[in-house]
Amino acid sequence: MPRHVFVVARDSAYLAGYLRDRFKDRPEVEIVMDRRRGERRREKAEAAEAAPDRRGSDRRARPTVDEELRLSSCVFVTLPKSEDV
Repeated sequence: MPRHVFVVARDSAYLAGYLRDRFKDRPEVEIVMDRRRGERRREKAEAAEAAPDRRGSDRRARPTVDEELRLSSCVFVTLPKSEDV
């Protein structure tokens, strides 16, 4: 069975509470607050003076989620059973 995740914007705690209450009897539905605070990588000019970035590419598997979360208060994502959040 797939899992369903609502990612709620940090400034919408009221919505997260509502969704938790609404889906409390649905174990396949998870409500998570967006914990990210923005891009953590340094600007190129700053990075040129410092050690090289060893992290490789961006690890976010669904870049469209970022844009959707900027435009609305929450994003609904369906994950295969084996995928972690």
